[in-house]
Amino acid sequence: MILITGSSGYVGSDLVPRLRAIGQVLGIDISPSQNTDIVAGIETAELKMALKDLACYELNIVNLAAARFDFGATAQEYFNLNVKCHELFLDSLCEFKIKNFIHVSSVASFDGREIPYSEGLECDDAYRSTKYLQELLVKEWCQENGVNLTILYPSAIFSEDTRSDTNIGKMQTLSRYLPFVPEIDVHKSLTYLPKFSAFIGDVLKDKLSSGQYLTIEQPTLTVSEMIRILSGRSLRLLRVPGLRALLTMAARFLYTVGWFGRVDMKLTPNRVKKLFSDTTYADVEDDQVDRIFYTNTQKEPLADILANFKKKE
Repeated sequence: MILITGSSGYVGSDLVPRLRAIGQVLGIDISPSQNTDIVAGIETAELKMALKDLACYELNIVNLAAARFDFGATAQEYFNLNVKCHELFLDSLCEFKIKNFIHVSSVASFDGREIPYSEGLECDDAYRSTKYLQELLVKEWCQENGVNLTILYPSAIFSEDTRSDTNIGKMQTLSRYLPFVPEIDVHKSLTYLPKFSAFIGDVLKDKLSSGQYLTIEQPTLTVSEMIRILSGRSLRLLRVPGLRALLTMAARFLYTVGWFGRVDMKLTPNRVKKLFSDTTYADVEDDQVDRIFYTNTQKEPLADILANFKKKE
């Protein structure tokens, strides 16, 4: 039996149909969908009662549950969703036989190691910090209960499903109107959803040993390269003096306007900071994280994936 939390989300919607081909799947989410069998929060008594019928099964857990928003929430809300809810969820699993626990973390947790949690953290930092705390909680529980644990670290996830709330979706929209490509010579990491879902399936089919895997496509590309590929046009590369400073000023203005109405104006100071930050994570200081295995299993380079992605529009 494969139990998937967050089954109605972006990853869950792709993963659940794939996994139903290899075993019995039970989807759990607070939002109803065709991929969700139990509509309940992972921390609720309703879920605990529903799981009692599974006492005779050996369970494989794929944990996708996490805060889905990155704007307008307080640090306490992130802590409740990413940490407190997971404490209650893990407590409800203690009476079951768990074969494997696959925890989908995020590359954001690497940054979260350096961000002590406090209720005064702004949105992005609160997300990073609580994703790291969530990961520590899952690790400790699996060690105490003798459960095989696999932790996956995806970056910004994308697929052919053009969504305005994904980084690639935003780049696609932007690339249609740009007369040139602004030079942003910063490498960004991405995770292609179909490959990521297939990788999870391989873990569940015991094709891979448990462990911690960095799951990003290689070789990484600069922001300018991504925009140029997604545009499908021969756009001129143009250096814009003071581009980061200009975007930061615009972001501060929009963030202030949006804050009063709790409206996400899309461009925030922290997002500008992230845009100009390298996210290859090649320098992660953790010997337990395998940074090359996922890459070696992926035969199609990121540039080709994006080029084919554009052709399918």
